[in-house]
Amino acid sequence: MKAVIIQTAFLGDAILTTPMFAAFKRFFKDAELTAVLRPDGAQLLAGLPSLNEIIPYDKKKKHRGISGIRRLASELRDRQFDVLLSPHGSHRTSFVSMFSKIPERYGFKDAGFARLAYNHRLERRGELPEIKRLLHFLSDSVCPGASDFSTQLSLIEDAASLQEADALLRKHEALRPILLAPSSIWPTKRWTPYGFAELAAKLVRKYKTKVLLVGAPGDRPVCDSVQSFLKEFQPHFIQEKVVTIAGDTSLRGFYSLVKKARILISNDSAPVHYACAAGTPVVAIFGPTVPALGYAPITKNSRIAELDLACRPCGTHGGLVCPLGHFRCMKELSADSIMEQVQALLP
Repeated sequence: MKAVIIQTAFLGDAILTTPMFAAFKRFFKDAELTAVLRPDGAQLLAGLPSLNEIIPYDKKKKHRGISGIRRLASELRDRQFDVLLSPHGSHRTSFVSMFSKIPERYGFKDAGFARLAYNHRLERRGELPEIKRLLHFLSDSVCPGASDFSTQLSLIEDAASLQEADALLRKHEALRPILLAPSSIWPTKRWTPYGFAELAAKLVRKYKTKVLLVGAPGDRPVCDSVQSFLKEFQPHFIQEKVVTIAGDTSLRGFYSLVKKARILISNDSAPVHYACAAGTPVVAIFGPTVPALGYAPITKNSRIAELDLACRPCGTHGGLVCPLGHFRCMKELSADSIMEQVQALLP
């Protein structure tokens, strides 16, 4: 069998799909499995044992617009796949599936243009965590019983990523740091910079360790906002223990860094899933989104920090601004309440 799984959502979604890849190859040991991923997911998951090939889907350049969709569909058609599995429900992915003309195409019933794109349409089990939802997708399509397979996330650590993380920790004299990830693609998913600054100070005082502000290069402005509150309200000995390293690691180097961390505290974003794959304790901060949507950590050494408000959730992904204008879900979430979750994991 030659099969392709299309997962062109964000990086965290690609990480959450790794148990699905592993379950497929466990079921079909001799099958050829290809994944279509965004460029960052393709970079992070390159060499994953369960994948024979990764096709990067660059919708901003090579695969931009309708011509790019047709180009990707043509690439899939030329490879003569037997089966297409698409757990990502976007209209764009549905068009790729439709134009690919792969004989057996599986997707969710509620996906965009599902009737045109998929000749097998499956129920989305919205009540389940996303990892289990994906395994049920596999079980309902081509791998009966896969819903009971392992939910362990899989990422790769290699010599280069390990060396990268070690060098960074030596540079900042941080043996077992605490990591804070204060940013997110969606502004409403970000806890306040003041809150992260206050939390960083409490962590330094409690655990006597370096606190590293992590993220992608584009997350530096958010980290700078945290640093500005530290400079305004905290003494120098606290300031010097909190260091911004956002953008200083590769995607795989970041994984090695997370594996070496004492704990990670992050908004509802990809770093949470890095920590779950690494086995590192993690506290996930939820505001406009809620754990019931399926993207919360499900490992034993994880905790959730959130407020119980009637207006939550206000969307499936967060947004640019609070729909009601008050942003209470983040503004009223205290550093003390998050420290309670940290101390439950690190007595």
